Amino acid sequence: MLKKLGSRTLPSLKYALAGVCLLTLIATGGDSMRLNSVQYVAAPYSYDIISWHLANFLSKWTHKVARSLPGIGISEEDRLARLGEYFALAVEAGGLKSDIDRIAADSSGTSDLADVEAELEQVRARKRQLRSDVEEAIESGISEVVRAAGLGVIGEFVFPPVDIRLTEPPKVLVTSPRDRIERSLEVLVGPHVDVGDREEMEASLLESDDLAALVIDIGGVATYPASLYDGGNLRGTLRTATHEWLHHYFFFRPLGQNMFTSSEMQVVNETAADLAGRELGDMAYRFLGGTIGKSKDVAPVRSSPAPEPPPEPADRFDFDSEMRETRQRTDQLLADGDIAEAEAYMERQRQVFVANGHPIRKINQAYFAFNGTYAESAGSASPIGGQLRRFRESVADIGEFVERIRGVSDYEEFLSMLDEDAIEAGGAYNESDDPLRGVIFNESPKPSGDNETVQN
Repeated sequence: MLKKLGSRTLPSLKYALAGVCLLTLIATGGDSMRLNSVQYVAAPYSYDIISWHLANFLSKWTHKVARSLPGIGISEEDRLARLGEYFALAVEAGGLKSDIDRIAADSSGTSDLADVEAELEQVRARKRQLRSDVEEAIESGISEVVRAAGLGVIGEFVFPPVDIRLTEPPKVLVTSPRDRIERSLEVLVGPHVDVGDREEMEASLLESDDLAALVIDIGGVATYPASLYDGGNLRGTLRTATHEWLHHYFFFRPLGQNMFTSSEMQVVNETAADLAGRELGDMAYRFLGGTIGKSKDVAPVRSSPAPEPPPEPADRFDFDSEMRETRQRTDQLLADGDIAEAEAYMERQRQVFVANGHPIRKINQAYFAFNGTYAESAGSASPIGGQLRRFRESVADIGEFVERIRGVSDYEEFLSMLDEDAIEAGGAYNESDDPLRGVIFNESPKPSGDNETVQN
């Protein structure tokens, strides 16, 4: 059964705090008027982030104001019922989309296509009706959890306010030099860019700038409100929403303000948000009545634990192990200066993944550069994931972890803090002794088969 949400709201102050957050994020997020090569190539598909901020912020907070008026608001029970219905509809929509793909692939079944498409549109229309109330339920659940953890609390309020929009997030065009794996120029592009246009942008940057490029699907992006994929399950959505809220929270602290001063700090930021977002997101899931078992939840909420899944075959394809091996071998080939063989090897490995049920469109240097920012992902070669998890285990709770990591200004400061904690516990930190080194915890939602999806 879903738990009732707390009702600690003074709308005027809450709206003012959200407005301050939006204006600050927009004012510090502008791009130069001069387009770089990646922005130029992506210009026909560019994502107007300023307009998106303004339109969605006003729409969401207009709804919040309306719901606070006498006679228009809904009960907590009704809002939570809508939450359950919304994620049940997300499962139904996913099944209908699969049916459409199957019918389209079978020319003899085209007569059924219009009926299934009409049914899918009805499901989508109902989701749109429910969306604003569902977003508020998620926001309230996360707010309760982060407040309990002592994060961002101003009186009875959380700053920045938790604010999300369930939608189809933009995609990101990522680039890397071909002779090494390094996250370089990138830009957001619209959510509906088709595969042909993606390939065209990637090929253009390869030809004009000798850059490995890739258009990647993402599960969320820290706009304000945060833009989140609307087709996932409740647990995954709560994790992603909390991840993006942590980016908003870190933005006002040294960790976020120094995110782009080095590649290591970018990895610390993303991986800290990943680690804490999963833990806090799962707390919010339990707060809302979800049951966490060994298998991933497929329904929005459960009143009893999920049944145990059947045992997996011994020869089951291990995605994480294969991807780590692919990254390591690619790094070695590039270090040896053999770019052509590295790229040929990545393509051969991509075909292995596809043959084993992972339809990845392209694996190149940009693929690893982007996924490598999330140090616990299979595509990362960074030690920072193990370091952050070691640090998490050295503190009492997730609130203390976030409070301490938020003050880190550079990577050396983090390492010093890690060593100090290890010495207090009985010895300096040694990565080779870390029992969690190389363990992968990433469970990001995958809205499409194009590429591994991560939060941004």
